[in-house]
Amino acid sequence: MASVAEAKSKRPADVVEKVYRQVRDMAIEYRFRPGERVNEVELAQRLKVSRTPIRQALNRLVHEEFVTFVPNRGFYAREIAPADIRQIYEFRALVECGAFRLACERGSDEDIARIQAEWEAQSSAGSDWEQLSAADEAFHLAIASLAENPHILNTLNDLNAKLRFFRRIDLENDSRRKNTYQEHAAVLDCLRRRDKSGVEILKNHIVMSSGHAVMVTKEGLARIFFDMENGRAR
Repeated sequence: MASVAEAKSKRPADVVEKVYRQVRDMAIEYRFRPGERVNEVELAQRLKVSRTPIRQALNRLVHEEFVTFVPNRGFYAREIAPADIRQIYEFRALVECGAFRLACERGSDEDIARIQAEWEAQSSAGSDWEQLSAADEAFHLAIASLAENPHILNTLNDLNAKLRFFRRIDLENDSRRKNTYQEHAAVLDCLRRRDKSGVEILKNHIVMSSGHAVMVTKEGLARIFFDMENGRAR
């Protein structure tokens, strides 16, 4: 059993990690206005902590590209641009297509059957867009996990965090939602047959066109500014 002294020594680290997770979630969900300076004092007051863990969290988020730092000016929330969103989706496709090839070689029949069962259970549990988005993210991560490469999973988790806000918006579209079910089924069919031509299906499923990126970005910006101006939480 850990001593009292050991328990106390862990508390500051626990606080720092908790604050980091809270601030990261806020950045992921665009609770900071894009391009706006992050007020460290207000954020510390809001989370009831000192500025030290706030500053540590923001420094970590700079490396993760959720905020930027301008010397002598401070931290700023990430901007939103259609080209950036499209490029992240392109990079995600490269990562997942590579993982799919390895999954065809390394995934067991039992693993593939489990992924299908989990997707069907999660996606049919309700019509909530946020729930469907989480199920979609879990589906893609599960396939990538069959590659048995932690670096792929770490990269994909980072990309998913950057796209989570836009992924929900994308899946609100009826045709996009319908296509998601169909394309997931096609990807699983190829995976079961160890058919690497499924890479092309997966790529087309993920990659976002320039026009679609503009549409999703505009919708995202409209929601962020509407919610902030009206004091609504997201």
